[in-house]
Amino acid sequence: MAWSVVIAGLGVLVTWFVATRLARRQPPSNPVLFWVLGLAALAPAWLIAFVGLLGPLPIDRPEPSLEVGFIFSSSAALLGVIVSDAVVRHLRASGGEHRPATYWLLGVGALLPAWLIALLGLVWSRP
Repeated sequence: MAWSVVIAGLGVLVTWFVATRLARRQPPSNPVLFWVLGLAALAPAWLIAFVGLLGPLPIDRPEPSLEVGFIFSSSAALLGVIVSDAVVRHLRASGGEHRPATYWLLGVGALLPAWLIALLGLVWSRP
């Protein structure tokens, strides 16, 4: 779990740094790029926590709390990406000017609930 938190912090810092550099370019980069950077900020951390929900191997049957966390976390990740993609498409279609940070935050927000659910599942499964 600690590795997941460290990787999340690093991912957020690195992708924010890259996003701010790209935002300064002329002409501005594609807004979808900032959304993908936001997704990349938490994707490795979520994956680490998500795999941690599998528990120690070999195992015949995972604990019910791990199964619930596994299902809810994967569902939240999928739903978050689908919803945030729809919001990004809507913002682009509206024709208004939106800051690159808006798209980056949408990407981070897409996986944040899934990552938190996976972390909670890991906390609850500890003896």
